[in-house]
Amino acid sequence: MTEGLKVSLFIMMMIFLGTGLGGLATKYVEGVLRRNYRLLHMFCGGLLVGLLGLEIFPETISDYDSLGILAGFSSGIVFMLFMDHILHKMKGVHFEKPQMYIFLFLALFIHSIPTGLALGMSFQGQQFQNPSLFTAILIHHFPEGMVMMISVMISNANLKIFWVFCLLLSFAVGTTTYLGITINTGSIKVQTLLLGAALGTLSYVTLYEILWKGASDRFTPLMVGAAVAGFLSFLFLQITAFSH
Repeated sequence: MTEGLKVSLFIMMMIFLGTGLGGLATKYVEGVLRRNYRLLHMFCGGLLVGLLGLEIFPETISDYDSLGILAGFSSGIVFMLFMDHILHKMKGVHFEKPQMYIFLFLALFIHSIPTGLALGMSFQGQQFQNPSLFTAILIHHFPEGMVMMISVMISNANLKIFWVFCLLLSFAVGTTTYLGITINTGSIKVQTLLLGAALGTLSYVTLYEILWKGASDRFTPLMVGAAVAGFLSFLFLQITAFSH
C-alpha cells in the first residue's frame, strides 16, 4: 500500500509538471503568435493525433485484444457524446465562451479516470508492466496543458483557472492510479476495456473538440498547416527521443 501511494504521488506530480510546463510554454509564445491562439490550438491537435496514431494506438493494439479495445473505445465515445448532449442543454444560461474550456476540461478529466486505473492495474512487481503506456501517459499531458491554456486564453478567463485544472487533472490521474494498484483484479479484460475507454475519450477530444471545431470555426490552409506541423513535431520527438 505504501509503495502504491508513493507511485500515485509521483504520477500526480509528473502530470501537474507536464500540464503546467505545456501551459507555460503556450503563454510564453503568446506574443510571437500575436494572439492567434487558433493556430496553436490546431498545432496541439496535431500533436495529440501524432501521440494517438504513432504511439498509443499501435502499442495498445499490439499488447491487448482488439475487440476489447474496440468495445472500450466505443463506450468512451458514447459517454463523451452523452456529456456533449448534457452540456449543450446548458446553453440557456448563456456562457458560450466558458463552455469551450469547461467542456475540454471535463473531457480530459473523464479521460484521465480510465487512464489512471489502467496505469495502476499495469503496476506489478514494483514496476509498470507496460513502460510505453506509462511514458505515453506522462508525455501527452504536455500538449494537453498547451490545449487547456489556449482554451482559457481564447475564453479570456482568469489564468488561475488553468492551474486549478492542472491540479484537478493531476489529482484525478494520481488517485485513479492508486485505486488501480490497490483494487488490481489481474483481469486483462478489465484493463483492455479501460484502456479502450481512455482511447475513445482522448480521440473524441482530439478529433472533434480540438481539430474539427477549430477548423470549422475558421478554416484556412494555414490552420491545416499548423495541425500537420504538430503531427510532424511529435514524429520528430518520437524518432529522436522516444523510439523503442
